[in-house]
Order: sequence, then structure tokens, then C-alpha cells
Amino acid sequence: MIQVNSCVSSTLNTPQNLRLQDDIITFTESKLTLNSVSKGGIIPIDAARHNRESIPKLVNQLLTQHKWDKPDLICATRGPGMVGSLIGGYQLAQGMALAWRVPLVGVNHMLGHLLIPRLASNGTEPQFPFLSLLCSGGHTMLVLSKSLLEHEVLVNTVDIAAGDALDKCGRALGIRGNMIGKEMETFLQSFEEELGKDVKLDLKEPMLNQWDRVDVLKYSFGSFISQVTKSLDKYYGGELPQDDKIRARLCWKVQEMVFQHMIRKVVLAMEKLKLKETYGVNSLVCSGGVGANLYLRQMLEDQVGKAGIENFYFPEPRLCTDNSTMIGWAGIELYEAGYTTELGTSVIRKWPVDQLLELDGWIKK
Repeated sequence: MIQVNSCVSSTLNTPQNLRLQDDIITFTESKLTLNSVSKGGIIPIDAARHNRESIPKLVNQLLTQHKWDKPDLICATRGPGMVGSLIGGYQLAQGMALAWRVPLVGVNHMLGHLLIPRLASNGTEPQFPFLSLLCSGGHTMLVLSKSLLEHEVLVNTVDIAAGDALDKCGRALGIRGNMIGKEMETFLQSFEEELGKDVKLDLKEPMLNQWDRVDVLKYSFGSFISQVTKSLDKYYGGELPQDDKIRARLCWKVQEMVFQHMIRKVVLAMEKLKLKETYGVNSLVCSGGVGANLYLRQMLEDQVGKAGIENFYFPEPRLCTDNSTMIGWAGIELYEAGYTTELGTSVIRKWPVDQLLELDGWIKK
């Protein structure tokens, strides 16, 4: 099985020890990531160019290096995402499927994040139904998965994603790097003794008292950056504190509040929608780039466990960020359920995970 992923990181892989029908196949993954540090973040046109230039080279490199023969299946990200970045990988995948006369599966990016924890058990755990907290720089949502093809979004964000908020706040607090959220976590690990100490920062969790209600099943992360910048103006004269210990306290408070907002809605959904009583939900997946954060994982176990979740599934960190393995695994699950995708289909910017089969181009055995 060969799979092409056309996100900002250009990747080709064949999954290791995955079961396609009754065959065991080996795993090789190659990744080339666009360095956007100097530009302060991802520039869509640069990401698109990077993917178009890099994916064919990576494919050729791996085919040559491993002397691969005709694959059984080709899987590629069809959406949602930036069309310019998706199209290079998807068109190449269609070309390979046509040349080799093998099936193609166009995979939903969100489904890849949602299903990736099942890879470790070859598709047996977590069992449906289960909850998924999908959180990254581009999305933050709580999803109830009743089956492979039936997913209900319970909580979604009304503005920006949690990872986007962490990135913006991190930059304002002097964090630099290609992945600001991850760099912030690494920075905090060097100042464990400062975490939780008092610091001058006016930060209020959004939507907690909207119209005197505390039961709103929505996320909102857009106000965090304005609260941080206003606090810097108010307490620090608009300047970034030079003391790393103060910066660590500020970063921790921001991160903790963002995570608390995420977790509060998970607990609220469990209680308000009676997910355990109605559906028998007792498992939670946390995936996406933000889901790799160890502090978030610990907070989830501590707080959501009390709401009735017994089993937590956290993919290994490399499988939390956008990667080809998750697309390959989701494609295998869809293929074994009898679904492939027509050649000549195109990528799509918006494709809600609760509308998987409403997109054109599916072929059902």
C-alpha cells in the first residue's frame, strides 16, 4: 500500500505491520517539512509550492530506494484543507492509481486523526462508540463516533482553533519556532517549578457566563490573544518580560486556560447529552497536534475520568501532527469496509467529518 499525504509536510509511506485483508506489509515513511520560522508561520502559497515540488521527489526516492512493486491500494488526503496544498498529492495519487490499475481511497483528514489510535490494535480499539477530542492549529471539536462512517460533531469552535490561539499567544510571549505550541510546551518543561505561581495576567475563560448560561456546547478561542496583549500593555508597558520565569508563568496560565476551556466542554457534553447512559460511551481519543501535549493529556485523565470516561487513547506524538500514516490507516479501514474513490474526483476545502459519504465520488462494493 502506498499513500500520499499533501499537508504542509510532504509524506509518502507504506504502513508497517498493518493488515490489508490478510497480508502483513512493511512500513517506511519519508517526510520533508517546510520551515516557516522566519516568516512567523505558514504562508499558504509557500505551503502549496512546497507540496507540489516535494511530493513527487519523495515518491520517486522511496520507490527507487525500496524497489517497490505494484501496491494493493493508494490512499490520499482529499480534504478538508487548503486546496493548493492538497491538490499536488491528490493528483499524484490518482496518477499512480491509474498507472498501476489499483484502487484509490480519498480520505477525510479529520477521519485520519480520529481513527489513528485504532492502528496500534489493528482496528479493534477503541471500539465504537467513542468520543474524540480533535485539536490542532486548524480545528478543535468534540466528535461522537458511532461507527466507521457515522460521526456527530458535538462541540465545535465558533472562531479559531485551540492550536491557533496557543500559537498567537505564544508569539506574543516570545516563543519562537516552526510549531509554536510544541515550543511552548518544551519551554515550560524547563521551568516546572514556576508552573501555577501567581503572575499578572487578566485571563478569563470564554463563554463561561454567556447570557448567564454555563451550558453552551461551543468553543471559542479568539479572545485569548486580545486578553494577553491587553495584559502586556497593562502590566508590562507593552513590553515582553525579560525574566524567563515570568514568561513561563504567563505561558503556563495561557496554556492551562485554553486546555481548561477544552476540557470543560467535554465534561459538559458527557453530562448534558448523557453520553454514557444513552450510547454507552466510556472511551475518549485525543488527537491532532495539540493532543500531543502531555499537560493536556494529564488534565483530561484527571477531570474527564470523573465524568465517566474509563479509557483514554492518546496516539504517540508523531502520529498526532498531520502525517501520512493516519491517512493510510483510515484508507485501509474504509477499503476493508468496501469503499473506494472514483478517479477524476477533486480535493475539497470543506468536508465535515459528519458528512463523509455526502461527498461525490464514492464507490461501494
